[in-house]
Amino acid sequence: MGSIKEFLRYADIADTDVTALRAAKPVVERYADAFVERFYGYLLEFEGTRAFISNPAVLKRLLDAQRWYLLSLFDAKFDSAYYDQRCLIGQTHFRVGLDFKWYVGAYGLYLNYFSPIFDAHFADDPTQRRAIQAAYQRVLLMDMAIVLESFHQRDKAALEMSKDQVLHQEKLATVGLLVSGLAHEIGNPLASIQAICDSQLRKPIEPVIAERFTRIRTQVVRIVNIVGQLINFARPAPAVWTPVDINAVIESALEIARLARNAKSVEVKLQFDRTLPLIDALSEQLSQVFLNLFLNAMDAVGEQCGILEVTTSRQNSHVVVKIQDNGCGISDENLSRIFEPFFSTKDVGKGTGLGLHVSLSIIDRHCGRIQCDSSVGRGTLFTITLPMTQKPESKESA
Repeated sequence: MGSIKEFLRYADIADTDVTALRAAKPVVERYADAFVERFYGYLLEFEGTRAFISNPAVLKRLLDAQRWYLLSLFDAKFDSAYYDQRCLIGQTHFRVGLDFKWYVGAYGLYLNYFSPIFDAHFADDPTQRRAIQAAYQRVLLMDMAIVLESFHQRDKAALEMSKDQVLHQEKLATVGLLVSGLAHEIGNPLASIQAICDSQLRKPIEPVIAERFTRIRTQVVRIVNIVGQLINFARPAPAVWTPVDINAVIESALEIARLARNAKSVEVKLQFDRTLPLIDALSEQLSQVFLNLFLNAMDAVGEQCGILEVTTSRQNSHVVVKIQDNGCGISDENLSRIFEPFFSTKDVGKGTGLGLHVSLSIIDRHCGRIQCDSSVGRGTLFTITLPMTQKPESKESA
């Protein structure tokens, strides 16, 4: 990003332009309300902008801001605050999804509306008229350049973010392949050990020896089950909507989460509604959501003797899942950003910042909601609400 000084230089705005703009301000103030009315008509011409003015409160804020913006052009206070405000406009337009071509059209409206007014009002003073028109054109071009650069900076950042996310997904796919290969290499020796244990246990041997072989066999079976769970989680699965037992999905994700290093210090309390009906869902994707939340909760608890509570219930035509921990909690400042991609409060190397962003996308895909309530030192509560039945169009859009 540049600076206001650079843009003033690029637009060739001098002190004489500042003087000319300020001389025109009384005229602009006289027509400001009429211009805002015309601007409102311009908003109605486009489907993308009509959506923002359906709410009367939003419309009033938008028109008040437009009047302020118009007059600020003729205040001609070209400082860092002016520059930051113009950058914010471009960033906001990108965030809400308005195409920058609409904004270029709005500048055309500014130019076409006031240029004839200046010609008429300063007709008796051609020198001042030309100075005001030239200054007006320069400041509009400068404003447009600042806003569009800010817009495209956000666009570039989003593109880089998408590239990083693709690379991360490729890494996950590679890990999945490695897990599958590792499982094969581990599986054969484990099968041999289990076979030896079974063979020895079929023989008449001393109880102490039998107890040792039984213990070995039990641990081998446990390892086999763990590897199998990792394979199932890492294996790419087609996005197929099926009737899903949400309690079973949660329990499966918990089994994997319990493999985490700090899981042993966390007491897990389950309060399941066992009468819940099956829901339409993408089972593997929901499993990923729950695993992300469980691992985050275990990280938040740390080495202390923490508690992770998971409850399921029914609320009209929806299933509600609540995941609560008594960990460190999230500050108000960070709480508003937790679903942003690549935002993380964890130390470098301990998190990608994608877990909650991906989880939000998955829940959105299921036409559900995910909410977070947290306070520092008291823990965090995630509430997930999922419809029991998906509409056909939601499955198609997925």
